[in-house]
Amino acid sequence: MLITTVSVLILVDQFTRGYARSEAETRMKQLAWQMQDALERGMNEREIDLRLLLQRPSIRSASDVARIRRVLNELQASVPRYAWIGLARPDGSVLAATNGLLEGASVADRPWFQEGQKREYAGDYHPAVLLSKKLPAQSEPWRFVDLSAPVQDADGRLVGVLGMHLSWAWARDIAAKLLDPTGNRYDVDVIIVRDDGTAILGPGDLEETKLDTASVRAARNSGEGGSLLETWPDGRRYVTGYARTGQKGGMKLNWNIIVRQPETVALAAFRDLERRVIVVGTLSGALLVILAYFLTRRLVAPINALSAALEQRAEGHAEVSIPRVDSYREIQLLSSTLVNMVAREESYLREVRSLNESLEQRVAERTSRLHETAKALQQALDQQQANQIQLEESAAELRAILENAQDAFIAADEQGRVVEWNRQAELLLGWPRDQAMGRDMAELIIPPDMRTAHNRGMAQFLEDGTSVVINNRIELQALHHDGHELPIEITVGHVKRQSGHLFIAFLHDITERLAFRDQMRELALTDVLTSLPNRRAFSDRLPEGMMRARRAHQLLALFFMDLDGFKGINDRYGHEAGDELLVEFARRLQRSVRDVDTVARLAGDEFVVILENLQSQEDALMVAEKVLHTIREPFQLTHSTVNISSSIGVAVYHPDLDGEVGPEELLAMADKAMYAAKRLGKNRVELGQVSDV
Repeated sequence: MLITTVSVLILVDQFTRGYARSEAETRMKQLAWQMQDALERGMNEREIDLRLLLQRPSIRSASDVARIRRVLNELQASVPRYAWIGLARPDGSVLAATNGLLEGASVADRPWFQEGQKREYAGDYHPAVLLSKKLPAQSEPWRFVDLSAPVQDADGRLVGVLGMHLSWAWARDIAAKLLDPTGNRYDVDVIIVRDDGTAILGPGDLEETKLDTASVRAARNSGEGGSLLETWPDGRRYVTGYARTGQKGGMKLNWNIIVRQPETVALAAFRDLERRVIVVGTLSGALLVILAYFLTRRLVAPINALSAALEQRAEGHAEVSIPRVDSYREIQLLSSTLVNMVAREESYLREVRSLNESLEQRVAERTSRLHETAKALQQALDQQQANQIQLEESAAELRAILENAQDAFIAADEQGRVVEWNRQAELLLGWPRDQAMGRDMAELIIPPDMRTAHNRGMAQFLEDGTSVVINNRIELQALHHDGHELPIEITVGHVKRQSGHLFIAFLHDITERLAFRDQMRELALTDVLTSLPNRRAFSDRLPEGMMRARRAHQLLALFFMDLDGFKGINDRYGHEAGDELLVEFARRLQRSVRDVDTVARLAGDEFVVILENLQSQEDALMVAEKVLHTIREPFQLTHSTVNISSSIGVAVYHPDLDGEVGPEELLAMADKAMYAAKRLGKNRVELGQVSDV
């Protein structure tokens, strides 16, 4: 009993210890994964902020410093962890920055500027250099993570480098939120280690020190993360989880994430349970020993009496009777058996004779059992055949479903050879199934300029299991059998088999979806009442026209005009008549200029006209007079006839003389010229001057 009790205690202790350690390691590994995911999502959001800034027209033009500073301040206000955002010129001097910090200073020697001239760049954790004395004081030194990218104009020329300094307090916030439910209670530490082994986040005594622990090396060499039990330089043993950022291709910085907890804290519950098990086991063992002692004495006494009687009968004292013990059933059965032994020997002889007589009957029974076994075996074989037929039917049903699916279905092996090609794939891509089977999928459906990237992506997936296409839904161009390309939405999955991977893809034609998207984009740029380009479209077309004028060294003219007395028309005839007048005015205005010119409605009765490819200023004034003449003719409305005039302000852009004039300045010039025409009596054309802006 003692041996059994001790063995059970040892087994329970070992099992509980292993289970507690496994749970602690799993918990630390999950925390490391959560920290890795939070850091990668945070950096991806910052990269999106950078790309959105690069698309802003004010950033790309790099001309209006106040407007650029306002855009940068708005982003910093929405994301306070940006310590500094700035736009530097190609020579390295800061053009504009949040709150005006470092404007005019040179950042040409900073790594973020040098790398940002070539590509999108993410710089690792580093102390503040130029901004350390300009930023507000805090309890610890300023530390940054840098992001930068080149800023190019519409011609692809470099106009500057956009830089963003992300405060390292961002990473501390993530760690604090991760450990808020557990950190103070369970003594958990989150540590971030660079590839050079420097701890950039963690307990105060570890930050800025070199670490070379087993968990750091494991995180550096592992793509999936994990956990282990190790001894740290402080001599304490920790349960450690680890992971690594930048393994999925989204985050450019590679950090080793370490989450640790002292072994004594992680296994505290196990230690308490272990003590309880030892106490309970000790008490139970002692109780069983005492109980066994008394039970043994009671059991042995009747057996001793029976043994003495047997010894006397063995010595020839036949008169000694074998006692019948009635104390408990086992001894009673033993004594009864000894008394009846002789009678039972005779019974055995009779049974032997009976066995000889029944031998043939037993052989027949065994033969019958063998027959039943063979029958059962045949039934099992029949069932296996039925299961095989059912599997074949299921495969046929699946093949029929795929064959009649609404989307094209293609399957390919690890070498890229087509192994399945349904009917919808024939209709979508133009290749009959018998011609597609066994051929290289890339040659059939991937355009030639994309095949190199496709082969490189397949090789990377087979090597490390990562891919931007597999298990994602993406839009791209597919190659039709007749050679034209068509837009599709594709979803690619894979199945791991003994012979390699099976890649499956569903393809859907999105031509109509893209056409609808283009239609919606066109509606967003069109005035609802007049069907002319609206203010948003005008804001895009004017800078483009000025850029073309600079390239061609030709003049561009901008008309700013409204209807004289339009409010009186609305008050007298009603807003419906006013809207009808605006529509007819827009039609006459379009007929008065060339098809290549732009006529747009800004708001109310304000209209603008962009004339390109002009040889002289007189050409613009001639067109303006033509427009005035056209507007003076009576307007036949549904319920009335009205006479109305227009005041036109003309601004002429000379690219060789007014190179510094921007779209907003040109619009302001035309606007002021129009108001000058109204002051001089209306129904006339006035030419704006650069000095008026």
